[in-house]
Amino acid sequence: MKKICILYLYASIGLFQAAAQQNLIWDIQLLKGSNHEVVPYSQTITTESGQGLYVVINPASDCFCYVISQNSERKMVILYDQAVKGGNEISLNPLQADNSPGTVTLYIIMSLARQTKLEDFIKNYKSSPSSQRYANNLHGEIARLQDTVSGLGEPASVIIASGGTTRGQNSTQEYVTRFSERNIYVRAITIRTAPAVP
Repeated sequence: MKKICILYLYASIGLFQAAAQQNLIWDIQLLKGSNHEVVPYSQTITTESGQGLYVVINPASDCFCYVISQNSERKMVILYDQAVKGGNEISLNPLQADNSPGTVTLYIIMSLARQTKLEDFIKNYKSSPSSQRYANNLHGEIARLQDTVSGLGEPASVIIASGGTTRGQNSTQEYVTRFSERNIYVRAITIRTAPAVP
């Protein structure tokens, strides 16, 4: 009987560790302008015409990352759609605000599992970005993933201090937002463009 209890205890520990490893942990940091001012991801971000917004994502484990931007005319740009190794930083080129005021929505989808349906829609959209049908299909899949994830409640996130500098940048990191406790995330970040202040 004692051996059965010990075996049960080891099996329970193994299952607990396997379940804990199913959660994706990842950090995001948004840096605005030439001075790389850190801005919280959770608020609406306002950039001035010509001002860049840098997006830095750092997953703790192997996963799949999809980053798509959509402007107020519903035109989409695929910024990233690849598998990424844990610990490898994804640093997207700065999103430049143009001279036209408006809103851009940045969709960041992080997942432990490959999102094959999303990848198919991305592939179709890349083959013909002027196709409204392909754009609608891609937008619909993003919305479907958002609905699926939103049923799980607001994802756990925490602001943490970080040291060092972002690769290729000269600014000291002040903090990042860390997400954990899920195996898929769909985060929408709203970016407003305002005319440059003279």
